[in-house]
Amino acid sequence: MAPQLTGAPGSAAAAGGAAAVKPQFHHYHHRLPPRHHHPSPTSLLSKLAFWSVCSLSLLLAFLLLSPAAPAPRAAPESPRRSLHASPSSTASWGGAAWEKKVRASARVRRSRGHSVLVTGAAGFVGCHAAAALRRRGDGVLGLDNFNNYYDTALKRGRAALLARSGVYVVDGDIADAELLAKLFDVVPFTHVLHLAAQAGVRHALVDPMSYVRANVAGLVALLEAARSANPQPAIVWASSSSVYGLNSHVPFSEHDRTDRPASLYAATKKAGEEIAHVYNHIYGLSLTALRFFTVYGPWGRPDMAYFFFTRDILAGRPITVYESAGGGSHQTTISRDFTYIDDIVKGCVAALDTAGRSTGSGGKKRGTAPFRTYNLGNTSPVPVTQLVDLLEKLLKVKAVRKVVKMPRNGDVPYTHANVSLAQRELGYHPSTDLQTGLKKFVRWYLEYYHPELAEKQKLRTSSNGKGSRGRNGSSISAR
Repeated sequence: MAPQLTGAPGSAAAAGGAAAVKPQFHHYHHRLPPRHHHPSPTSLLSKLAFWSVCSLSLLLAFLLLSPAAPAPRAAPESPRRSLHASPSSTASWGGAAWEKKVRASARVRRSRGHSVLVTGAAGFVGCHAAAALRRRGDGVLGLDNFNNYYDTALKRGRAALLARSGVYVVDGDIADAELLAKLFDVVPFTHVLHLAAQAGVRHALVDPMSYVRANVAGLVALLEAARSANPQPAIVWASSSSVYGLNSHVPFSEHDRTDRPASLYAATKKAGEEIAHVYNHIYGLSLTALRFFTVYGPWGRPDMAYFFFTRDILAGRPITVYESAGGGSHQTTISRDFTYIDDIVKGCVAALDTAGRSTGSGGKKRGTAPFRTYNLGNTSPVPVTQLVDLLEKLLKVKAVRKVVKMPRNGDVPYTHANVSLAQRELGYHPSTDLQTGLKKFVRWYLEYYHPELAEKQKLRTSSNGKGSRGRNGSSISAR
């Protein structure tokens, strides 16, 4: 049963402690007024010598009696660290004990199992995927920088759950080339599941550079480390359904146009797909891109609509439901292909199992390597208004709705996945409908944030033999 972790890490303190106040010595050049008598040169020299000795004595006393200045401390790690920061300035990794934990976490426990580096392991999809891989006996090492795009306590909670199952999450940045080189040196990873990214469409309007650093520079740093590794791992990584942008052909197919992104987030993911092709072509890296469609579920991201709708409905705050112009005065409710986390994890695991080997050696391509792209969605778009209806039913609270026209913030009016390719080649078959998935999410949400409400609901359903899973929804699963 996982303890509830609340609150973000403590605020940063100034490095080096309080600065010592040093005495100030001012030298004044006096113009002596006329006097009736003039002191002798010997007298002036005596006074000068006296004050010099006094000054030196005071300075020495100050230096001897003052407490020694503390050694400068490394500045606390910023929750949103620069991807271009010097690794040595924030490095909290390395050493024999650290390497032992890394090796133990990545050790394979089943026949023909994988040794997988999962980036973004403290993220939503990352923690579920890492847990699923560990349960079946694969070696799993996590990597996450715990940035503060949303509540870091939630990320620490996910990492705590993984730690209890034996998965160590390294606190580090995906663009830290020195750290990546060290990880590949310590562990001969067979696979990488690259899920670390700056997520969210709307946040790009506020902090565009974070998307370029994480989604482009971070991906290149990982690919550089992988192509130089021996052996080269096969890489499965998270692209996004956002790459379809302004595409109007539905359902979205992997063969559709992806050259008209509607947001910077989408553009960086599309750039990632092109960059991945280069590393496959030149260095023989086995690369699989997975285009996720609106993932939801327990331990989800607070910036997603289903999550903050739940929060605001319980708090009695109005929720904003967007509508898009459907031509003339007709308005169309926004629709999304909501995909439950367990189905997404199944797709990730299947992509790893079928990835095929990289063909490079010593950074040089020795043959053709697999290069694949798959949609992972639910194939059943649902209007956001219906999502709200379901939440009202599950929470037993009426939502205060504010319906407005969708602003030009990078969102698209609908998403709909064609998953026929993933079905044929990965055996991917999503099986969780929105009502079932939301019921599991709401149960977790109440247990994690409102245990008193969860207890009331548990009492109401106890007559049906349906109890709670346990405090904080501690069973991360991939059923």
